Amino acid sequence: MRRLGFGLVTMSRGGPGRDAEGNPEASLEDRQRAIELNAAWDRTRRGEAPAPVRATLTTYPEGSVGDGYQRAMALRKAERLKKGIIWTSEQESRDDWPRAWKWLGPAFGDCDPRTIIPEHFLRIDPRTAKAAGLVPDIERAVSTTERHRAVKVWRALWKRMAAMRYCDPGADPSLSFSNTAPNPRDAIWHRREVLIGVQRAWRMGYFGLAACMATAWDSMLSPVDVRRITPAQVRSDVGGVWFALPRAKTGKAAAATLSPWSEAVLRAYLAKLGEGVELAPNSPIFRNRSGAPYSKDTLGDDFRSVRAALDPADMRQLADMRRSGAVEGDAGGGSIADQSNKMANTVGANNRLRKTYNPTNIASVRRFDEARAIGAKLLQEKSGRPSKRLSLPDLLRRQREK
Repeated sequence: MRRLGFGLVTMSRGGPGRDAEGNPEASLEDRQRAIELNAAWDRTRRGEAPAPVRATLTTYPEGSVGDGYQRAMALRKAERLKKGIIWTSEQESRDDWPRAWKWLGPAFGDCDPRTIIPEHFLRIDPRTAKAAGLVPDIERAVSTTERHRAVKVWRALWKRMAAMRYCDPGADPSLSFSNTAPNPRDAIWHRREVLIGVQRAWRMGYFGLAACMATAWDSMLSPVDVRRITPAQVRSDVGGVWFALPRAKTGKAAAATLSPWSEAVLRAYLAKLGEGVELAPNSPIFRNRSGAPYSKDTLGDDFRSVRAALDPADMRQLADMRRSGAVEGDAGGGSIADQSNKMANTVGANNRLRKTYNPTNIASVRRFDEARAIGAKLLQEKSGRPSKRLSLPDLLRRQREK
């Protein structure tokens, strides 16, 4: 059912009646909703209706914003399928449209788009003289980033609804105010700080986290990509060990290279892991202390514990290591093309044919690794910190001596 677009649907608390076991009885509305959902599943499995496309199983009036959203979601999926693109569950979970719809749906789902005005998004509350409407509500509840995402999706949805003749293309009410993007994160880590962080994680018993941090630093992968690395993705050449994997966000092929230091950390971790866990070829390598693969939440929780042990006021994230590697490479003279290959993104305008016939370009990735090493020394000298590199065996030796 999940593969066909169905998902869990939350009902009300039920009641006021009670069943034989004393639990609240389903309300009449919930019973009717359950019948509708069951009927939708019957129509889909019999091939009488198209499967929902990660939209919502709620039935909206024809011509409403919700109706337009469901059609737009179906068209977006059709466009991907036409190109032979099938999203993974990870890519679907990163889709901004369903996330924005959690705000847009309750506010506008059953409305005629032509009845929506700018003041629904932003106005002055006459009682408090403060900003009110959907935009400030999102910012107060979550963040400016969430507001920017929701309005951005709304504007894209309006264009699609206009193409469906639900509304006037030039009458988007959200165009009456700006949707300024939030300032991007600019926090960075220095190489020496990461070495110390890996050491502290190891000492605290977070062996999987220590190896994950070391791999994330050298590979410049995002946290979601690094925690999904499997033994089947390991490769090696004259330059050392690396992992070949597709990025979760874009699906682009990435070459996650390691340095002798991060490889030593990884080997030490695997030796520890071998005492009680046997890794299957396609199972995630990095595990938390319970032996379970790291999830988004457990990885973040463990990382924050180690970070707090080093500096309770530090708010930097594991994801900031990806940016930090780009800063190192830039300081060392790495080219934009090599950075693009290293990060498996389109930060550089690379030749399309070269990407087609040499998607990972390991030589380019290695060049950027060399530029990072040069940049790290320059940044350490600039900050007045020693440039000595400590290997994991040396750190562990110091631990035993203490």
